[in-house]
Amino acid sequence: MDSARPALSWPPAVHAILWLDGVLVVGALLALAGMPPELAQLTSEDASMWTWLAFVGAGLTAVSAALCAFGLGTPGRSHAWLLLPVPALILWIAGSAMGCLDGAEASGADAVDAGRCLGFLLMISAPLLVLVLFMLWRAAARMPMRMLAMGALATTGAAASLLALVHPHDLSIVDLGAHAAALAIVLGVSAVAALVRARGDRSSAGLSVKVTTS
Repeated sequence: MDSARPALSWPPAVHAILWLDGVLVVGALLALAGMPPELAQLTSEDASMWTWLAFVGAGLTAVSAALCAFGLGTPGRSHAWLLLPVPALILWIAGSAMGCLDGAEASGADAVDAGRCLGFLLMISAPLLVLVLFMLWRAAARMPMRMLAMGALATTGAAASLLALVHPHDLSIVDLGAHAAALAIVLGVSAVAALVRARGDRSSAGLSVKVTTS
């Protein structure tokens, strides 16, 4: 039964806050490494509205997807939790796309810039993904693919919001491609982790049956 599955130790919001604390730690480490938040540029009159929308959308996606991931780890929770990150994700995508269409200065970006963008996103995503997988691992026996996919979405949203903080700018087409590639890679890693988690759960169940029958 679903209620017999492993569950989270604390309420979903507590787990989400703890994971978001990890995001703040990564942001602090970036500042110590010489990449502080460019708040003056982000709040200046020259800052694009689309940059702001993409930044807010990415941040809200991180928060809502984290709540969704940990919420799905609670027995009895509806699958409707999967809809929680959708509005923020739409805002993130819309802000990024409109900034790409409206930002004249971003048109000069090339593949090298996109490579740096992708490298930054993956560098930031790696520790955050490891943290969310660790926190979800036990409860992910309930629905590993959905929970870990939401964890991956939260990770990518957090990485994109940190990128917007340290380097606020409208995205170009190649930047959008870098963001999409980062999301695909992080989702791919989480999918592999989900398969490993599900296989381990089945192996444990089979071993328990053998021990019981013997």
